[in-house]
Amino acid sequence: PLLLGPRCTVGGGCHLRRSVLGPGCTVGDGCRLVDCHLWGDVTVGDGAVLDGAVVCEGAVIGRNAVLRRGCVVGRDCKVGEGVVLDEFTRITLAPEADDGDDYSGFLSESESSSSDSDGSEDSDDEGDAEAGKGAVQVVNAQDVGDGAASAARAMTDTDVVGPDGLGRVWTPPVPDDYDSDDPDEAEEARAASLELARARSIGYDTSLLYRRWEEEQFGADDDADDGFSLDDASGGHADDGDGGWGKDGTSADHDHQARDASANLDGDGMIIAGRQRGVDVVRELRDICLEHETSQPVELLRIELNSFKFSQNATYADCCRGAILSVVDRVLADDPSPGPATLARLLRGHMEYWKALFGLICMGPEEEGAVIRALESAGTSGTGAASAALSAEPAFRFALQTLNDMDVVGDAAILSWAEERRGETDDDGPVGRLFRQKHTQDFLEWLEEDSDDDDDDDSSSGDGSDGSSDSDSD
Repeated sequence: PLLLGPRCTVGGGCHLRRSVLGPGCTVGDGCRLVDCHLWGDVTVGDGAVLDGAVVCEGAVIGRNAVLRRGCVVGRDCKVGEGVVLDEFTRITLAPEADDGDDYSGFLSESESSSSDSDGSEDSDDEGDAEAGKGAVQVVNAQDVGDGAASAARAMTDTDVVGPDGLGRVWTPPVPDDYDSDDPDEAEEARAASLELARARSIGYDTSLLYRRWEEEQFGADDDADDGFSLDDASGGHADDGDGGWGKDGTSADHDHQARDASANLDGDGMIIAGRQRGVDVVRELRDICLEHETSQPVELLRIELNSFKFSQNATYADCCRGAILSVVDRVLADDPSPGPATLARLLRGHMEYWKALFGLICMGPEEEGAVIRALESAGTSGTGAASAALSAEPAFRFALQTLNDMDVVGDAAILSWAEERRGETDDDGPVGRLFRQKHTQDFLEWLEEDSDDDDDDDSSSGDGSDGSSDSDSD
């Protein structure tokens, strides 16, 4: 979509997409504008390229200039000919004393005047309000006297906007509540303010904020004692003296898996309503399964899992992740360093009991996919016994095939996971290396061929019925 205001002029050979041009804008020949917002009376020279930029009222973009994503050019500023602005650069003519206002130098004249007037409502001296308006008028260097224009040119960063440009780079101020003489803390505060300003810009990758939030949310738990370690369970270490079972072993794999699965977040990366803050749902569900005595009916465990699931607004997919990770813990408690064949044998032995639970909580492809991804994440964390065991070819293929043979995960769920991985996986990363293992690919190829054969059999059966019907009618 493209929205053009009145009195706009667009030259020949231009490429304009998903952009808004305000009234009186002029775009030269051969320009490219994508995801841009141009305010009123903006001039864009021939051959300029703007990607995700905001250009404020009266600004000028020179010939062949390039504005990369997130750039903001303030009112009446000029980007010189052939200049390339780096991502998220903000150009303004506002004096540095006005930097406390994030919008200073970017508002239109009427908005600036209105803002100044509102700020002086409580003053009996109308001269103060006029002085505020006068300060804004200094920014509008093209409409005032030579003195103001000279001041604007004096503040211009010619290294950034070019020798024929006008304006300086705007940097956000340190927060008002900052109070420290430590230069390192001051630098951190400035960096945080700059990142916040970038986050408010067009084209900013908000997943960066989410990943940083996730690290802060879960990172403090990296050294926490979660009460279980396979090394201790197998007799490798003594009790740590805290009443728990130590810190290392596969539990680190599962903590990593739980964070990667974003168990406390919905599909949009938002905290799930009704979930207690700081609770790692998958790990808690895993621990519930580990505490369950296999001499007891599996229906009792299902009731306990359902109760916790309801209390934390969790899902059956979360339950499946926790359950399969507890089974891996039990396998590695029997043999902390199993070879692929031993791992498959132990997994099958434990699943003779646990498959009944999966029959109760695996409601469909989503839950089956959660089982596969939990194994994948445990095998790609890079630390602990689970990662070592599952990443050793062909252990992961054996685990998948065992679960498939025992009807815990179906062909459709495995093939759906494989299709997803082919489309998005980095071959050089741990997930890509695990997925691209030859034995895993052979198993997937076999499943695909078997699925195709079933489809052919169904088609042939349908054709035979039709032929029989035709023969009878003859």
